[in-house]
Amino acid sequence: MVYTYPDNNILSKLFTPRKNRIQNILSCILKITMILVIGEILFDLFPTYKRIGGAPFNFAFHLKKLGLPVRFVSRVGNDIHGNQILDFLELNQFDTKDIQRDPEHATGTVAIDLDKDGNHTFSIISDTAYDHIAFDKNLEALCHRPWDLLYFGTLIQRTPNGAKLVQKLLSKKSRKAVGFCDINLRPDCYTRATIEASLKAADILKLNQEELEKISGDEKKDQTLGKQVSRLMTTHSLDLVILTLGEQGSKWFTKTTSKQRSATRNQPIIDTVGAGDAYAAMAVAGLLSGLPNTAAMELARKFAGNICGFKGALPDNNDIYQKFKGRLKR
Repeated sequence: MVYTYPDNNILSKLFTPRKNRIQNILSCILKITMILVIGEILFDLFPTYKRIGGAPFNFAFHLKKLGLPVRFVSRVGNDIHGNQILDFLELNQFDTKDIQRDPEHATGTVAIDLDKDGNHTFSIISDTAYDHIAFDKNLEALCHRPWDLLYFGTLIQRTPNGAKLVQKLLSKKSRKAVGFCDINLRPDCYTRATIEASLKAADILKLNQEELEKISGDEKKDQTLGKQVSRLMTTHSLDLVILTLGEQGSKWFTKTTSKQRSATRNQPIIDTVGAGDAYAAMAVAGLLSGLPNTAAMELARKFAGNICGFKGALPDNNDIYQKFKGRLKR
């Protein structure tokens, strides 16, 4: 069974209302006030090259290039990598006041190894600048502005400071704003308490199959993916779960329905770094554009497939965004 959003009432009937937060998301991109993204920005260090990345930044970058109003908050070191990131952000018209400078901790880095199929493994450096994002005057000022959506993940919450910061932001989120949580369960970078707090605060959850199984734990035994997700949604009052399934594509779950799309196979895979972030960004762009969910899923599928054709998580030019911008219009 496929749930299709009514053209004249896009998100208000997608979800079961929960304190009116989902209902008040507007169906037109031009009416969106602000998307606030908090989290890591870092350098992905590949064997022979490096790229700027970090799941929250990748998400924010794609949305900004697609024309949505995004504010991205993070922290970098007072070092060469930090300078390069600030230059990149300024070049791409991000507000660099949202990026804090840390005099003591280095800019975040992740060592990435790729196998012959383009799959990757991560080695994440601990205690870096983004672990010390502060609730400064600039961030406080952002909290006094209206948001339509707050994006947060789990990697930033690997330290007590990061977990406390995210919870403070969530406490300042209006009842009309939507919480979008992107679970990223990297080894030694999360706790059960962090996961539970994130799920409790989320309206929309995005995760992959491996992450779903880790969250489900022993309860996943003899349960289908659908049953695992259903239990998760019921326990934590989630309105939408976006489950990515690698080569099998993805599946979206509301409280009563689900829909699956196969993966894109129309071009060679260079690497899969950032594919999930690209999928999440296009899914949000599609929803906020008022597209039917089948169209939003299809765009997210195609966009993530295109990103797999580049080295790193971000394309080197804006051509891909120009191609997809027109498809966001109903």
